[in-house]
Amino acid sequence: MTLLADLSLHPQLLKGLEKLGFTEATEVQAQAIPPALAGRDLMVAAKTGTGKTAAFVLPMLNRLLASEARASGTRALILSPTRELALQIDKAFRQFAAFTRIKCGLIIGGEAFKYQIVTIRNNPEVLIATPGRLVDHIGKGTPDFKDLEMLVLDEADRMLDMGFAEDMNIIASACRAERQNLLFSATLEHRAIDHIKGILHDPLAIVTDTHRQAHSQILQQKVLCDDAAHKTRLVAALVTAEQAKCVFVFCNTREQCEPLSNALRQKNIRTAYIHGEISQSDRKQVMSRFRDGKLTVLVATDVAARGLDVPDVDLVINFNVAQSGDDHVHRVGRTGRAGRQGKAIVLVGANEWNLLASIERYLKIRFETRKVPGLEAAFTGPKNLKKSGKAAGPPKKGKGRKPGNKAVRGAKAANRSKPGKVNKEKRGKPDRDRTASGDRGERASESGRATTGGEPGYRPVKRS
Repeated sequence: MTLLADLSLHPQLLKGLEKLGFTEATEVQAQAIPPALAGRDLMVAAKTGTGKTAAFVLPMLNRLLASEARASGTRALILSPTRELALQIDKAFRQFAAFTRIKCGLIIGGEAFKYQIVTIRNNPEVLIATPGRLVDHIGKGTPDFKDLEMLVLDEADRMLDMGFAEDMNIIASACRAERQNLLFSATLEHRAIDHIKGILHDPLAIVTDTHRQAHSQILQQKVLCDDAAHKTRLVAALVTAEQAKCVFVFCNTREQCEPLSNALRQKNIRTAYIHGEISQSDRKQVMSRFRDGKLTVLVATDVAARGLDVPDVDLVINFNVAQSGDDHVHRVGRTGRAGRQGKAIVLVGANEWNLLASIERYLKIRFETRKVPGLEAAFTGPKNLKKSGKAAGPPKKGKGRKPGNKAVRGAKAANRSKPGKVNKEKRGKPDRDRTASGDRGERASESGRATTGGEPGYRPVKRS
């Protein structure tokens, strides 16, 4: 066991930690803080809920307190993939810095440029930013990072998934070359990590656990389903059966969030939803109500799957199977935090069975099968799957193969392949997290494609 008091931190920081009730260092803090205090560049892999924020904020504050500023410019910069995570880092920073005079500024999408310009020109010691909005400011020549001493890339793998590799390099190029760099990620095996390795200088790699490591304190179950309407009824039944007071429900696309939230509200369940198209002020209000216990269920896209620390989440329900094993891990990681027990349930339709099986293989786990009395599915598993992956049912009248002229059948097949003849499945729009003000915001990978490294099919989202 390592005590935070044994990590050579500044007395003012220890005073703040004592007030917060933090005495013991987590594994990632014990391994990352000492070399960070020594000035080393780091690449750290640790799963969600392990105290990563303190692992980079405390060394940053310690550095700023221990040495005088070279000049009056911003001395440290923290990049975060989403607005919600940036806001959470900002809150944690202010708590850790409560007994210091160090100030931080927040530069995120969904807020007015003019106020952010004032924030940047006030030269706070630390800026916390999302990459898209900060690159917009760099393009306008607003920030000056020539005095920057420290750059932190938090949830770097998520930023890569969202297509921010180019933005991260642009930001690093605008910073002072002689600086310390800290990279925190769920994995260091991401296929696109090579695109940003040049930002760091001879980094020390620290792996406290692998991104495939299961959450042993979380009971993971699967419930078989027939269609979206069946899933909606199951969500309501599961929330009631578990007597859960704090529930995350994750959807793959933003189009699914509002109808599901409305359906749950009709069943007298206190619920709201967030996704990338919701205004920043509304998102902050919803998250505040959820944290305060005024909402039972929060329906969200993967914009809420990373890094958010909502205490005492009883249950996570995946309305859709996550598009990758890493995304599943981060969704599930909303519960069972800080060693607590948690439960996660994934709703599996016939067309999602193969995806769930690939996640089980990737994470080397098996989901416990669960049935909800009165809501059993007609789909019973792989035995009634066709080769196409859809549930096999009785052949419809007139749809069976009939003998006939091969030339006629060939002509029909050719006609089906012509443009306009294919009945494409309607897909949900990817959550681009844009705002009316034109901000690029966070590009969330919620379009239904596997985008994480370590699994087949990685394809970073490209800037349009």
